[in-house]
Amino acid sequence: MDLRFPYSPAEVAKVSVVQFGILSPDEIRQMSVVHIEHSETTERGKPKPGGLSDPRMGTIDRKMKCETCMANMAECPGHFGHLELAKPMFHIGFMKTVLSILRCVCFNCSKILADEEEPKFKQAMRIKNPKNRLKKILDACKNKSKCEGGDEIDVQGQDSDEPVKKSRGGCGAQQPKISIDGMKMVAEYKLHKKKNDDQEQLPEPVERKQLLTAEKVLSILKRISDEDCQLLGLNPKYARPDWMILQVLPIPPPPVRPSVMMDTSSRSEDDLTHQLAMIIRHNENLKRQERNGAPAHIISEFAQLLQFHIATYFDNELPGQSPGTVSSLIATLINTICS
Repeated sequence: MDLRFPYSPAEVAKVSVVQFGILSPDEIRQMSVVHIEHSETTERGKPKPGGLSDPRMGTIDRKMKCETCMANMAECPGHFGHLELAKPMFHIGFMKTVLSILRCVCFNCSKILADEEEPKFKQAMRIKNPKNRLKKILDACKNKSKCEGGDEIDVQGQDSDEPVKKSRGGCGAQQPKISIDGMKMVAEYKLHKKKNDDQEQLPEPVERKQLLTAEKVLSILKRISDEDCQLLGLNPKYARPDWMILQVLPIPPPPVRPSVMMDTSSRSEDDLTHQLAMIIRHNENLKRQERNGAPAHIISEFAQLLQFHIATYFDNELPGQSPGTVSSLIATLINTICS
């Protein structure tokens, strides 16, 4: 028997349920012990406050104690920090789920596109497993080109004054086809014909094809009601769709990404620490450009570069994302700023 864990007479509680969910931006801030603002780890040989090795997040030095729990290196598990992102960013792990949800709701009013009376919608409602329900709802909504039910219609029953059918009260807006292009989302509208002419009206290319920023996607997802979340197979208490867009980035503690002592004076940082330092620097660059009132296309390029580093932080083997991508982005930025 392990002497570190002596026998306890306390009753053992049985686990009745395990609930998984997505951390909301507020939860990330609440569990955080420090707001990370600097990409540097040390200053004058000591961990820099507000940096990636802030002593409040835990310690990897035997001589130091954690400033949050006052435990030593062996006992402190580490505490998370957080980084406030200059702009909302896509989480590469949720891109396909976000795409499915966007195809199910109106681009303008965020209501579910399918009518409650449609057979496919009724069939989806009979599915108990929420994960499978989203697939069926998507099947009912994917071919919708318009948000139906601009006006609410009540059909009166024969023997009573109560309405029998009520539409979902959509806005009637035209719906684009939404697709993923690498780390971007694109909304493309169909060509529409003029009423008095058989020839197709060709709208401006910019109007027809729009690049969907994470900021725009976030505004659509935020408008989805809790009732519609339940219909889409999401529990709004544990996993709102807008939480799938990154607004605050959790920073793991140093015990998760320990540095290695190379000799008596120098340390080699972990790959995760290097990647987080890149994210913090590019996030600060984006904030600076916004403060200086830079043109929209330059801000967009800086946001794209930050998006690249956040995506490769989660998965550095993304399909179609070669190491040359970041070099071309940096070259484009330099040319844009210098010209």
